[in-house]
Amino acid sequence: MNPREHKRRGMKEGATVDPVLVRETAKSFGLEWTRHGDLRRLYASEAKLFEEFAGYRIPQEVFVGKRVLDAGCGMGRYSYVLARLGARPVVGMDLHNGVHMAAQLTRSLGTVRLVKGSLFAIPFRPESFDAVVSIGVLHHTGDTLRAFRNLLALVRPGGAVFVQVYATRGTVKDQRSARLLALTNRLPKRLLYALCVPMVAAMYAPLLKNVVRLVNHFVPVVSFGKHRTFWRNVADTYDWHCCPFRTTHTPQEMHRVFQEAGLERIMITNPEYRGAVNILGWKPASPKHVDPA
Repeated sequence: MNPREHKRRGMKEGATVDPVLVRETAKSFGLEWTRHGDLRRLYASEAKLFEEFAGYRIPQEVFVGKRVLDAGCGMGRYSYVLARLGARPVVGMDLHNGVHMAAQLTRSLGTVRLVKGSLFAIPFRPESFDAVVSIGVLHHTGDTLRAFRNLLALVRPGGAVFVQVYATRGTVKDQRSARLLALTNRLPKRLLYALCVPMVAAMYAPLLKNVVRLVNHFVPVVSFGKHRTFWRNVADTYDWHCCPFRTTHTPQEMHRVFQEAGLERIMITNPEYRGAVNILGWKPASPKHVDPA
């Protein structure tokens, strides 16, 4: 990929990720997912969670009956869904204490294992999984390409990798968002979370919501879905502002990343969704061994 494209989109490669910022990332998401470890707090019903996962349009052949890594599992909601839909087994991994909430959520299933670990110090052997699923994670790592390639190394030949990353909002809006992120990251995490509560609450007030929508038109401030619970909107708003790292991408860029990594059957699974790029690719199967004549 053209190095200018990396720089323009904020997609870094090769530089050492600042360990202080990595600790801040763990602290940020640890706060989010320990506070939101109960599905009932995030979803009006369990069916809503399954409906959300279905929206990623991951073919069942990717995970049913397969050993799957949920890379960046948060509080374990997608590990839970994958296991319920037939993945056997599921391994959820994240670098913060949200994995303890994930363990509680998935304990009754008996097919989910939780591991605390980093995408840059992965505690698994190469080609350990039939599939890797990473939803909303790589853009928060500080080195999106290296994190992706580390995950790809875990996929066996013939296996699949599904990734979701933030989509670009356009160069100008992305630049404004980056400047705002630099400000919000100076705030103590608990204060930032507390501020997200009234910001989301404003979206439920007839007059204030128009002000928030106007601001969002120029720079995303509040993440809001009218069919989502209040606390899910708070979590998503905090998620947008809390992490030191955030990159945005285009479908074309991610397709090139997958293609240059040697993946096959590459597809954007739901191209009409503009908030993120959801992309799937398959690792080529190993050539069949042919005995000499």
